[in-house]
Amino acid sequence: MNLWNIIKNKVSYHAVYDKSIIDALKFAKNNNFAGIQLAVESPHLSFEHLSHEKRVEIKNFCKNNGLYVNLHAPDDISLFNTNLQLQNGIFEYFEDLFKFAKDISSQLIIIHIGTMTDFPTDTIPKQIYPYEDLDLYKKSLKENLTQLISLQDGQVMLCVENYKINPLILDVLQPFISNEKCWLCYDVAKAYYDKQHKNIEVSKFFIENQKSIKQVHLHDINENGRGHCIIGSGLIDFKESLLNIKNAPVIDYCIEVRPRSKALESLKNLKQILSSSAQ
Repeated sequence: MNLWNIIKNKVSYHAVYDKSIIDALKFAKNNNFAGIQLAVESPHLSFEHLSHEKRVEIKNFCKNNGLYVNLHAPDDISLFNTNLQLQNGIFEYFEDLFKFAKDISSQLIIIHIGTMTDFPTDTIPKQIYPYEDLDLYKKSLKENLTQLISLQDGQVMLCVENYKINPLILDVLQPFISNEKCWLCYDVAKAYYDKQHKNIEVSKFFIENQKSIKQVHLHDINENGRGHCIIGSGLIDFKESLLNIKNAPVIDYCIEVRPRSKALESLKNLKQILSSSAQ
């Protein structure tokens, strides 16, 4: 069996440049995508103003057409936040997001951990963070991630993407992953970028914990380091990348190439690449 046969019924695309959620689902249905990953931070695709009836419509459309909607949380939310008032706002948002996920029967919510605020110094060697902050950031990340995980209800799984991950994050994340409290999202292009920039520890972490990978992001990266390019147009060896995580229990392979016409082109290229020889 070749790689394409393994993934072909699990390939979605990143819905951003779509008129509505239903419009995106119709495109997915008509073009052999298994579903969509919804960019909930895009105002016209935002969920908070969707009526109960609209949510039921989305759920029923998915059910009747064998589709799914996964959710990618906004990029600019940081779980390093130490301010109580800001934390309260973050978790009020996530409570609403998890409710929306349940309303439409989503399986996955993808998050970026976020970043610590850096203050580069004019010294040699350069210092990025006040040393006094690091233990506070680590404590806050652990507490915030614990609270976020508590919002899961058995239907929706929280997945952490390999985006701007550092050793401090890995140290906090490992116990949660080992105990199946949350899961992983493996972005192939970001893994390639990390490898090229000698960020070996992150790539090693995801490969060693591949049995926790529930989603994979697929897009190419060009010679200038720009990602989210059409699959097959850049530097990524998609066969090798997917074979590296062949034991992962992936339920969704999301093509993160935009707009959707380019995602469709990527889907066709991916089929050709992965079908070219048996694995």
